[in-house]
Amino acid sequence: MEFATGAMGTLLPKLGMLLQEELHLKNNVKEGIKSLTAELESMQAALVKVSDVPLDQLDPNVKIWANEVRGLSYDIEDRLDSFKVRMEGLDSTKRKTIMGFIQQTRGLVTKFKIRHVIFDDIKDFGSQVKEVKERYDRYKVHDVVANPIATTVDPRLLAMYNKVSDLVGIDEEAKELMNNLFEDGDEPAKKIKTVSVVGFGGLGKTTLVKAVYDKVKKEFDCSAFVSIGQKCDLKKVFKDVLYDLDKQNHENIIASEMDEKQLIDKLQEFLADKRYLVVIDDIWDISTWKLIRCALVESNPGSRIIITTRICEVAKKVGGVYNKKPLSLDDSKTLFYTRVFAGESMSLDNISGEVCNKILRKCGGVPLSIITIASLLVGKQREDWSKVYDYIGFGHEDNEVIGNMRKILAFSYYNLPPYLKTCLLHLSIFPEDHKIEKNSLIWRWIAEGFVIGREELGLFEVGESYFNELINRSMIRWIELSSRSKIRDGCGIHDMVLDLIRTLSGEVNLVTVSDVEQQCTTSSSYSPVRSISARRLAFHKKRSIEHNPGTEIGQVRSFNAFNCSGSRMPRLLSFRVLRVLALENCNFSAGNCCLGNIGKLHQLRYLGLVETSIRDDLLPGETGRLKFLQTLDVRRSGIKILPASVGELRKLMCLRATEGTRMMAEIGKLASLEELEVHSVDKSPNFATGLGQLTKVRVLEIHFDEMDESTEKALMESLRNLRKIQSLQIWSKKERTIDLGGLLEDWTPTPSNLRQLMLRGIHLPRRPSWIDPSCVPLLSYLSLTVQAVQVQDLEILGRLPLLSYLYIWSEGINCLSYTATSRDEFQNLRYLDTNLEIMCGQQGALPMVEKLTCRASMGKYVAFARSSMPFDDGSVVNPAAVAEAELPVILPLDIGWPVNMPCLRGITYLLDYQDCSAKEWAHVETLLMHVRKIHPNCPPFRIKKNCRDKEITMIDAIIYLEDVKDVFKDNPSKYSEFLDLLQDYRRDRIKIKDLIIRLKTLFTGHDPNLILDFSVFLPGEWAITLGDL
Repeated sequence: MEFATGAMGTLLPKLGMLLQEELHLKNNVKEGIKSLTAELESMQAALVKVSDVPLDQLDPNVKIWANEVRGLSYDIEDRLDSFKVRMEGLDSTKRKTIMGFIQQTRGLVTKFKIRHVIFDDIKDFGSQVKEVKERYDRYKVHDVVANPIATTVDPRLLAMYNKVSDLVGIDEEAKELMNNLFEDGDEPAKKIKTVSVVGFGGLGKTTLVKAVYDKVKKEFDCSAFVSIGQKCDLKKVFKDVLYDLDKQNHENIIASEMDEKQLIDKLQEFLADKRYLVVIDDIWDISTWKLIRCALVESNPGSRIIITTRICEVAKKVGGVYNKKPLSLDDSKTLFYTRVFAGESMSLDNISGEVCNKILRKCGGVPLSIITIASLLVGKQREDWSKVYDYIGFGHEDNEVIGNMRKILAFSYYNLPPYLKTCLLHLSIFPEDHKIEKNSLIWRWIAEGFVIGREELGLFEVGESYFNELINRSMIRWIELSSRSKIRDGCGIHDMVLDLIRTLSGEVNLVTVSDVEQQCTTSSSYSPVRSISARRLAFHKKRSIEHNPGTEIGQVRSFNAFNCSGSRMPRLLSFRVLRVLALENCNFSAGNCCLGNIGKLHQLRYLGLVETSIRDDLLPGETGRLKFLQTLDVRRSGIKILPASVGELRKLMCLRATEGTRMMAEIGKLASLEELEVHSVDKSPNFATGLGQLTKVRVLEIHFDEMDESTEKALMESLRNLRKIQSLQIWSKKERTIDLGGLLEDWTPTPSNLRQLMLRGIHLPRRPSWIDPSCVPLLSYLSLTVQAVQVQDLEILGRLPLLSYLYIWSEGINCLSYTATSRDEFQNLRYLDTNLEIMCGQQGALPMVEKLTCRASMGKYVAFARSSMPFDDGSVVNPAAVAEAELPVILPLDIGWPVNMPCLRGITYLLDYQDCSAKEWAHVETLLMHVRKIHPNCPPFRIKKNCRDKEITMIDAIIYLEDVKDVFKDNPSKYSEFLDLLQDYRRDRIKIKDLIIRLKTLFTGHDPNLILDFSVFLPGEWAITLGDL
């Protein structure tokens, strides 16, 4: 809760520990600490109260006082931590020799001096706290309330009175919502039904529901539409519902003195024999819903209830969840130009362009965002749009529409508890459109001191609950960082929310951002930075990340740089209290990122060098002196060796390194590790055996270059000790089959723990028997290659309640065909990737699958095509030329089964067509396109060569590209571009879509089979056919 209380959350416990641990402190020092603690606790309570009041409604003097208290808490904690580091350094001296005895004696003298210094510090801080306390009394902070002058009309009311003719892009969603309201036939329609519309602020939930409400309310005996908000008065809610239901008979209800029970009774009595429609707009918590639900009786005639909420958990509890979607690009353009050129007749085709696309990308399909920016461009020349866009961000507070937008988003923000406000504001360190990795973010929060552990949970689990809560409250959204893994392992933040939190974090001096367009800015108003505010620095796309000479960085706690390049960065010794050093995708000329003095950053908790090269590609040996380091992340940094001194980092909880970095430390010494990702572990000393000592590990990803039988056994022995394992990935470069006897078959993870299991390059003879719902009920991600798959295996996997991704590849010659027929199997599966033949036997089976890769029998498609479509005498038939009328309306199950999958967004067929003629192939392609057309989602269908019965890995793809690179040898520029592209692909720095576009361009003029053969290695949804070239 640092936003609200500065460092109080971690400072107060440290003061308590100082009293307990330092028994040699003088009594007057102890009394000083107790007095200081008492005053700080009082100020902490006042700061929490202040944080509940919107910043624009606070008295300016109270703002100044709150910032001063937060700054003071940082200063006190920094001095205490420095004291602790110096004392622990002296305690490490051991008396084994004469010199050791002399050093220990000197240490006692030094300790005496250090305690005297802390005594002086306590007195000094006591004086400062006294001064702050006087201002606390002077400004009457204890009486702080929102400034009544700032009270405004709720901007959400505007959405309830939009003209239908003004609404854009809601027709399709309105139809879907009405279908949800009235589906299930006549019999179920006699029962009450509830639908929950969920999405973050500004997405258009109220507008959508109001449009549906106005359209269908005439079909009910009575109806009511009531908006309630965060801190609702339930008596007022019930009165508003009664008044809306029957204005004539309840015209005096608003002035009534009835209590909640009486109002509930009256509502139940009124609704008892009626078919009603009630909309409750903007519900924020379950308890409010439960009380409202009590009043809405279960009437027989088929009543309907619609609620809107920003909270996912509320929607799930209410039931009938409908996720409000952003506007499509076309609808976004229509809304944008309608608002900019209101009343002008103008073709949209004539005014679209690059600036428009930039604006719409920034808005992300959010109506509130589109309207806000459009309002700023009204009356301006189109050639000035770019300047306005670059200048405003979302920042013009004097614009009424922008003010309303901020207020709508602020409702969500001020409803957060203090600890979530801090974590959300911290996200302002990231650039726009940045893909934020979930685990890295949580480790940063821990290093910053934002996460306070609980007795039953570790720090990461608590931080993960914070993350999930922000997702649940729609403040951030899930994203998949890699198109290959399909794991929801990251988050994104909408530009509107980013603008809001940058404004707020700047107000409270939490984060200072400097980017390519500003020299040095606060997060909010882009005004010059005061040196006292620089606690956290973030640089974005800067040519140089040396600090502004006018900015004092000695007190900086967190230094972050993203996508920066240039000559140098600030000297490490300039940072006296640095806790977080994170350089991501930075490129310094001549490797001028030097970590030579890294060991002197005694407070450092987080060291991240992701995709950032350092001088000599070496991590200094003195890294081992960072006794408080919790996270070391050197993925794709070019660092070749993690020195043996890394083994001295006894508080290290997260260690991540990728290909090319060897681990030389004894892994078994790092007993605090919870997350570990390392490569070439077979070259690290005693790795497989030492791994068993890491009993706290939850996330483990290890890559072997080679794995012999003794390593296998040692690894399995170690795995048996990892009782907290939640995610396990084992990769082997050289593909091999592991005998399950006495190894993986006998290893059973701790029940209720394992969530992800990925074995790549490792082939098992069969599915391990413990992969079933009773042993791994939380398993959500599974990737296996086995010799043979049985029908029973798929039936068991189908009962895993949380399984969302399944990759299962059979090495066997005989291909299993499996038809899913039960509504109870694979209930949460979103991605299925297999070389088995999979079919969906009825509507409702495989209900959530979005992407499917599976084998298909070429023979049945050819046979059906021959019987259903005329074959002419030409050599090749163009699929596009076949008339729709020539195709059958009703397809047999083994051809048309994809239609039964309501969420399908893409399907890839693995087909063997070596023995198929070009004409037959063209007709099969036509048939598959017909199946696509009759599916409600019209998902893309891809056809992929099934050239071999085994998994094709990224390593295979890289080897293939290495083999064909010589075709460009005669063209130096193309050859250089191809090598750069290969490097980007090897390091997973390019999206598949962009890779394909660039490869197509490079291979233009060469044999088309070069690019077609590469298609074998692509994920199913990106497979390339001759028609694509």
